[in-house]
Amino acid sequence: MKLVNLAKVSRYFTLGQNRVCALKQIDLQVNKGEFLVLKGASGSGKSTLLNLIGAMDEVDEGEIAIAGKALGPMSDRQKSHVRRDHIGFIFQSFNLLPVLTALENVQYPLSLRTGGKAAGASSHKENKAKALAALERVGLADFVNHKPNQLSGGQMQRVAIARALVTEPDIILADEPTANLDSENAQSIMALMKQLNRQGITFIFATHHDYVLEQASRVIELRDGCILQDKQRVAA
Repeated sequence: MKLVNLAKVSRYFTLGQNRVCALKQIDLQVNKGEFLVLKGASGSGKSTLLNLIGAMDEVDEGEIAIAGKALGPMSDRQKSHVRRDHIGFIFQSFNLLPVLTALENVQYPLSLRTGGKAAGASSHKENKAKALAALERVGLADFVNHKPNQLSGGQMQRVAIARALVTEPDIILADEPTANLDSENAQSIMALMKQLNRQGITFIFATHHDYVLEQASRVIELRDGCILQDKQRVAA
């Protein structure tokens, strides 16, 4: 099943008086169950590509479809539904809500699905249990009531990972997801992601780390906004 389809996608940015091409005529298809890694030097287009696939940015040329749904004709509200229903995000900036605890941050996307404050007691209890389980899986069972300003950078990243995992989305987009973790926690998180991948969740990573590349079923190398190489591999 094809989850992601990019056809002749280009994205430009304006820097001063110059128009810079961040991505140029990208053709890319990602099937369900892939563990795909984007590699390339800084400025190669990895993060821009993740943002486009995640419906967080708009193309200047070409078309993108997620789970068979074309993003181009969609309103902002419709795109938010695509993100809610199909995509989990793990980015270096964390994007945690500072007024919420770790548990509430992880529970938040579940609450959006079930109606937030309007949800019944049963739904709220179920969402809380799922959020607690997700935090436990990333090693934060003892930090559920901590707010982001009470957590280290690595702990905030693990909260962000738990939040991405808790909805069990079709696709998880991850920009250097283990960058703020020590080697032991990084390996543990990668093992968890591989387990989820075997259960059917598709992963698209941008990374420089060899231990992430080693897990990939497919590696796409970007250079100057173009796909330099698209290689299938047998993950370790």
